[in-house]
Amino acid sequence: FFLISQALTNQTKRAVPRQQMEDYGKTILSSLPLQILIFFNNWFSLAWFMMNFALYIYKGYHFHFPYAAYEWELCMLVLMAFIEYSRLSLASRGNRTEQIPPLLWSVALAVPMVVGFAFFLALQTYVLRVDVVLNTIALCFVSLELLFSVVTSMSFYRGFTG
Repeated sequence: FFLISQALTNQTKRAVPRQQMEDYGKTILSSLPLQILIFFNNWFSLAWFMMNFALYIYKGYHFHFPYAAYEWELCMLVLMAFIEYSRLSLASRGNRTEQIPPLLWSVALAVPMVVGFAFFLALQTYVLRVDVVLNTIALCFVSLELLFSVVTSMSFYRGFTG
């Protein structure tokens, strides 16, 4: 018992590395609400892509599309999936590392995502009720993340400038 207690006290007396001493007392500026939104939007984006892909298969069998509209809308769907995952990755990295540039890139990539979701909400060739629900939820996610990203970027800026 004496050896165990002595070993524990020796561990607590070790010198703290210099980097940890400098970081001690530093305020955490990362946004937990933003990170929670990003986490749930990652899962929703996967479901959104899979549901829209399944809907396009359904629409392809049951509806007649104008020349090349089906292919263009599918290409746009795949392009939006890549942009969305890039945007979410940049937002998460910027928030966790407290860096402004990745957050600003995610804000910039939010603009084409809003345009794309609005297209799939109202302007695609055939809009089903499921499309309306999925794209409305996606627009809500992107809008909230855009708002939180801008506020978090301003918080980082104020935290770094003093």
